[in-house]
Amino acid sequence: MTPEQQQQAADSPQTSIQQHFPCAQCGADLVYEPGTRSLQCEYCGHENPIPEQITVIREYNLATALQALARAGRQPLSSTQVIKCPNCAAMFELKTNVHAGDCPFCGTPVVTGTEQVRLFQPKSLLPFRITEKQAQAAFEKWLKGLWFAPSALKDRARRDEKLLGIYVPYWTYDSHTDTAYRGQRGTVYYERQLVTRIVNGRQQQQVVMVPRIRWQPVSGRVQQFFDDVLVGATRALPRTILDSIRPWDLENLVAYDQAYLSGFQSEIYQVDLDEGFQQARQIMDQAIRQAVMRDIGGDQQQITALDTRYSGSTFKHILLPVWSAAFRYQDKTYRFVINGRNGQTQGERPYSPIKIALSVLLVLAGLLALGWYLETSGLLEQMMQPQPLQYDYYYR
Repeated sequence: MTPEQQQQAADSPQTSIQQHFPCAQCGADLVYEPGTRSLQCEYCGHENPIPEQITVIREYNLATALQALARAGRQPLSSTQVIKCPNCAAMFELKTNVHAGDCPFCGTPVVTGTEQVRLFQPKSLLPFRITEKQAQAAFEKWLKGLWFAPSALKDRARRDEKLLGIYVPYWTYDSHTDTAYRGQRGTVYYERQLVTRIVNGRQQQQVVMVPRIRWQPVSGRVQQFFDDVLVGATRALPRTILDSIRPWDLENLVAYDQAYLSGFQSEIYQVDLDEGFQQARQIMDQAIRQAVMRDIGGDQQQITALDTRYSGSTFKHILLPVWSAAFRYQDKTYRFVINGRNGQTQGERPYSPIKIALSVLLVLAGLLALGWYLETSGLLEQMMQPQPLQYDYYYR
């Protein structure tokens, strides 16, 4: 795609191919029922099973994909996606980064492809397991368990809108790493040292053992294999919040099927494959440093140089389910998300300055009371007296 074609695609509305899922019994539009392998009809109750695909979840070569990305150039999201509802034929727009949603005129759940706006398509996903009712209960439990939250929060918090089920795009990366390192191993040893202390108002000289560190230069190699390093590919939600709702049971990934998206929203990835790998490398580099420290051994370690080679790197593009919404408290909006598989909840929250101040005052009061008790009882003076070691020598 040339730069002129990219600009034309970004400036003009785009008509997408869409799909919806009618009930096999009554023809009504279906939505996916979390925790099942079927689409549930809200009208006649008929369950329409999603055909099981016996497919191995593949890993794709990262180097080959990056070359294809470079050849294709950056593919900007079109400013508008024009959708023709397959049920009522109304024309409407989906948000720029969304490819599954409901028709605003008749409510038909519509799923579109992403081929025209993104080079890589999702090949697997984790279906929703937590229902909206269960997600609401998880949120209420999280809200009640917040430390230093305003007392009236659970009564006054008002959701701006109902919980929204969204499939969020992610990358996973596998890689073999081989790291050569240089550093220093520190071994702690003790030296005797003569010190002067005041004991019962009198000076005493005492021989004490003082820790020292003996440094020794070291070098070596560590090899590690990283499996499914997970990187969020959305910019709509903060990365810190998304990272905090782990873990994800990636061993239960299923082949991508648009039926799982019916009745939910689904985002198109906004973090490109190469940018995602740079974030994955940061995660891997932290683990590599820890492995190097263990390999250096000793009591303390210093790393002076690292040289890491990555090989056999692969990736997957997957969709993971979250429930997302916001609540308002004192005219401020706080966002939160819920893991659609296990109910893990995390988000933004308000703090009570009064509770925090009272807690600090209580801690300070407790420390002052403990100090007063130790001083008046004579325990403080006893604690301050040095406890001689067997090999200490005393001089007066």
